[in-house]
Amino acid sequence: MNTLHFAYAVEVERCGSITQAAENLYMAQPNLSKAIKELEDTLGFAIFSRTSRGVIPTARGREFLVYARAVLAQVQKMEALSGHHDDNVQRFSLAMPHSGYIAECFSHLIGSLDRSRSMDIRVREAGALHAINDVADGQFQLAVIRWPAAQEEVFTDYLREIGLTWQPIWEYDALLLTSRNHPLVSQEVISPEMFVPYPEVIYGDAAVPHQPPRREETDTTRIVVYERQSQLELLSHVQDAYMWASPETEAALRRFDLVQRPCPESGLRFQDVLIYPAAYTLSQLDCRFIDLLEQAKAQMSRQFLR
Repeated sequence: MNTLHFAYAVEVERCGSITQAAENLYMAQPNLSKAIKELEDTLGFAIFSRTSRGVIPTARGREFLVYARAVLAQVQKMEALSGHHDDNVQRFSLAMPHSGYIAECFSHLIGSLDRSRSMDIRVREAGALHAINDVADGQFQLAVIRWPAAQEEVFTDYLREIGLTWQPIWEYDALLLTSRNHPLVSQEVISPEMFVPYPEVIYGDAAVPHQPPRREETDTTRIVVYERQSQLELLSHVQDAYMWASPETEAALRRFDLVQRPCPESGLRFQDVLIYPAAYTLSQLDCRFIDLLEQAKAQMSRQFLR
């Protein structure tokens, strides 16, 4: 078997689309389809089911992909042996959600590193499912992922299935984030119903393990955005828009002239969770980053949450 085909299959699963996977892999879509078909013929079973909404793994395909990710991770480790390994290099890699407090912790960590020593630092913003697969594939050692509290069991079952461990960072109710000039900002008491006439900004990646890609909603009062900076820019300039969000940093609130307020009636509760391979031993930099997350959580809990 060609391990390159394993990487193709893993990317198709990550994207939920052969077309998008081909674009990410810088190859023609028919060539990727052919490679996946050859792999399926070699295995003797279908890895993916093709649907009108994309591709999803079959039951046996999910099992195969667990092994494929493990093989690719081992190959990456073997390839690393051929290069120079210097214990003096400061190494840290992180996949993270679109979150101000996590980005700030990452910046503080990098700012504290020893400039006289070499660094190997990698970071990427990604949705929960993409970040999980990034860690499972060995592309990143750590990820912070965010899931709705109601979906905790779905995500933890998937993490267990693919050999990742997790530890909770923070569980919180989403805050209402708006421009300081929003028409309702002066209201002493707010409820979700009050915001129905106004456009809602939402993050566009809500993928859940073992579920097909969700159709985009056609509600004209929603603005779907895939990048955190764009979300904050929109809230700043579209001053009647709003967003349900994780606690935001004071620096970002000042920069974009935003305010955030609790709304207990929203019913939106989230969990931020740190994940990494079960066999991985946390480094000193990893532990320092976790300490920064705990400090940020404590500070922002006092400042914004009841």
